[in-house]
Amino acid sequence: MTEFARVFDNTPMPHPSVILISLLFIASCDSKLSSSRTEDEIPYYIAKGLEQITISSQGRAEIKADVVEAFQETDRTVFLEAELTEYDSDGKVLMEGRARKIELEGNNDAVAQGDIYVRDFVGGISLEAEKLTWKNRERLLSGEGVVSIGFKDSIEISGEGFVADIARNVYEFKSGASGTFETVDRQ
Repeated sequence: MTEFARVFDNTPMPHPSVILISLLFIASCDSKLSSSRTEDEIPYYIAKGLEQITISSQGRAEIKADVVEAFQETDRTVFLEAELTEYDSDGKVLMEGRARKIELEGNNDAVAQGDIYVRDFVGGISLEAEKLTWKNRERLLSGEGVVSIGFKDSIEISGEGFVADIARNVYEFKSGASGTFETVDRQ
């Protein structure tokens, strides 16, 4: 584990539901990242111009997607050109995010690709990446390529080989990382 990776061991990360919600619903995609259908597989439904608002006593979530395709044979749903914004009950933004494409499997495993951005306003955490994979059962989030994370304006870290074990609250960059962080001298 690198020196920067050790910072994550005691640094608060977004609540696992924030990461899961982000991976499940955040997506925006251009034609280069269109749905990865096989030639034999035809979606059993396609929704265009999806706008969904979910309201609860805790607030609301707004999901917008240009295209949503559901595939019955492979039990997966593909979100293209979509964004998520979550609000508290007073209308204050809690979280926002986007990505170019998300493929969600029936077991809630997901892969997000392209221009991924998630910002948790409550925890002051932001994440940017080109590809993230969520393994729901293992509660593992991993990134391909460079992943950048910012914490409340005091820590900014970028690196490759990002793996977050949400169940154990351990986060690391396996292929090295670089960045800055400020510490408070408590003398």
